[in-house]
Amino acid sequence: MPISLTDQILARARALGFDRAGVVPASPLPHGEALRGWVEAGYGGQMTYMTRRPERRANPANLLSGARSIVALAIQHRVEEAQAGPGHIARYAQGFDYHKVIEHKLDQLSAFIQMISGVEVRSRACVDRLPLLERDVALLAGIGWVGKNTMIIDRALGSHLFLAELIVDLDLDPVGTPVGDFCGSCSACLDACPTGAFVGPYVLDARRCISYLTIELRGPIPRDLRPLIGDHLFGCDICQDVCPWNRKPATTKSFSFLGRPEIQGITADLLLSEFDPETFRSALRLSPVQRAGRAGLLRNAAVVLGNTGDRQWVGLLAERLEAEVEPLVRGHAAWALGQLGGRPAGVALAVAASREQDVYVLEEIEAALEGA
Repeated sequence: MPISLTDQILARARALGFDRAGVVPASPLPHGEALRGWVEAGYGGQMTYMTRRPERRANPANLLSGARSIVALAIQHRVEEAQAGPGHIARYAQGFDYHKVIEHKLDQLSAFIQMISGVEVRSRACVDRLPLLERDVALLAGIGWVGKNTMIIDRALGSHLFLAELIVDLDLDPVGTPVGDFCGSCSACLDACPTGAFVGPYVLDARRCISYLTIELRGPIPRDLRPLIGDHLFGCDICQDVCPWNRKPATTKSFSFLGRPEIQGITADLLLSEFDPETFRSALRLSPVQRAGRAGLLRNAAVVLGNTGDRQWVGLLAERLEAEVEPLVRGHAAWALGQLGGRPAGVALAVAASREQDVYVLEEIEAALEGA
């Protein structure tokens, strides 16, 4: 019996390293209205790419004229913990930049479809850079259900998944059906979030999410949330780590997503002592961690050191407060000194107050002096 075109495509996707694959029609997606409500509630914060014309994300035809089908894909990225600290980088960001890795795989899959279909096929690859409700696609293809922490969860692989889609103007047989919600009465993810980012089950206020605060937010982290950041330098895995569906010790099979020693070796003190602009660019080449920007990453590092309660970091923070060119970093270094307290921290803050010209940094220094 000849193998169908759809089956050949899915077999090729698995051969390229995707752990899950399905096909859904390129029809309007079901949660467009829910996204609109989320945006109108202000939960997107500064993520203007999410809030700009949200209705576009629900229709794949906006991304490819004549779209007929979507090949829905997922690949596991979980890695074992191997970081010394102080500071933690989310699991997904410890390997190479997933956008580039997966987009290359999608290019290969697109070329394969072109080769075997016998007709001219137009396609569009999506790896969370384009306006598409990816979790809707994964849900409809049976890759998993949307958990209470808003992540797609697969019963065997858990939620440490990268989602990807290839939209084509080709009619393919649908493969996969939505699965039930297996969260049940569990609320572990909601209860564990230190910043209270979940408005309720299935609804995230990104403005309070540690991943948003350490990656997407441009500018100061709200002072009341800084102590709750804990040791997170970039991203957060808490709501996934406590999920029962992630208890299995399985790790990614993809070399590209295995933890890179040079990324896993990054600590808050290393960032503040050695990461000038050139080092930032070279050390984080092909890493998702670049997204926070140097100022954002060093801002996070200052918060992490302030949260350690360890006064061994006073000298380093005082040095950054004096020498750092970025006001954002100086301001958070001042806050961290205030958190650590003690006479040396107070002296460093007082000296900085006498010479600082930036209004924002002066406000941070004054607030820190009150608590130092």
